[in-house]
Amino acid sequence: MQETYKQPYAWSIEEFNFQGDLVWSSITQFRPKELSWIRDLPNKKHYITITPLYKDEANAEKITGIKSYKESTQRMIDASGE
Repeated sequence: MQETYKQPYAWSIEEFNFQGDLVWSSITQFRPKELSWIRDLPNKKHYITITPLYKDEANAEKITGIKSYKESTQRMIDASGE
C-alpha cells in the first residue's frame, strides 16, 4: 500500500546562534522561498532550520459551542489542565 503525501499545514522557522542556542522562532503558513527578509543577512552567518508541520487530526482538541470570550478563555484553561 502506497502512502499518500500530505502537504505541510505550516512551517516552523528557527534561528540558532553559532553555539546552537535558539535566537528566535516563528510559525508561518507558507514556506519561505528566499531569505532576504533577514535584515542583517550580509553582515553575519545565520543558522536557520525550516521544519514542516503537519496536522494530527486524530489527536486534535476540538472546542465547540463557545458563546463569549470569558467562557472560551475558561474552557481553554480547563482543557490545558492548569
